[in-house]
Amino acid sequence: MDRRLRKIERVLAVQQQLHRLAEWRLAGLDRERRELAASEVQLVAALNQDEKLQGVFVEAMARRLAAIARDGERVNRAREVQGRRLFEEGRKLKMVERMNDRVRREYQKAFARQGFGELLETLARPDDASLP
Repeated sequence: MDRRLRKIERVLAVQQQLHRLAEWRLAGLDRERRELAASEVQLVAALNQDEKLQGVFVEAMARRLAAIARDGERVNRAREVQGRRLFEEGRKLKMVERMNDRVRREYQKAFARQGFGELLETLARPDDASLP
């Protein structure tokens, strides 16, 4: 029983790491999305800032805005996929936690039964000591 408990605890540790990794990836995608939004805001601000040079850089800025929009769509799709993956990893983690709890309770019950059995054997054993 002890071996089974150790195995399930190792599985639990791995599942916790997988869940944390999924959370970190989702956070990375959120950060990337915020950076893209900030780049877009800066680019639009630069377009609105100087009217004299606007004609020179309009095409390049428009291409950059289109690239930012494509990257934003890519990040949003990846975020949706990662969100589903995080949910699935969380579900697996919860399942393994429940399994770990169940195995731990079984182990503790077996350990208590063993200790109780040993106590009964000790009490049932005749004493060799004689009374005065």
